[in-house]
Amino acid sequence: MRVFFWGLVAVACFYAAYAVMMSAYQWFQVRSVIEDTLEPRNLSELATPAAVRTRILREAISAGVPLEEREVNVVSSRGVLAIHVAWTFPVIVYKGESVLAVPLSVKKQHQLGGRAYFPAAPALASAMSFCTRARSSAVGATFTKRSHARTAPATSFLVS
Repeated sequence: MRVFFWGLVAVACFYAAYAVMMSAYQWFQVRSVIEDTLEPRNLSELATPAAVRTRILREAISAGVPLEEREVNVVSSRGVLAIHVAWTFPVIVYKGESVLAVPLSVKKQHQLGGRAYFPAAPALASAMSFCTRARSSAVGATFTKRSHARTAPATSFLVS
């Protein structure tokens, strides 16, 4: 009888550890989806808070976190984009309903505007491409730490 009891205790401990790890995994997945969405290159493509919300939902579901539309809230006011995602990780499910669930939440505020959200001027883009261009000699030795595969077109251009 003692072995059976301690066996059940061990199974319960392992299941609790599993639930904690899975809820932490989901939290980190949702946080990384929000961070990726708020990067300037991604945010410039999304014009409205509804588009940001749709992208967060789509990316979270593709990452394996089952979110519903009502669990994602995106509000834009006074140049600040406020994102609040609240969902639950079901630990014990009985007849399709969650008996015990771990509530999880991610809140993030992001300041809109700034130089990163405006298209770069053509002169600035030209200067940036000139400064970041791979420098190669005629024999193919590069002056930067870039790989030869990335500088090979520049080398072939200089040789011809």
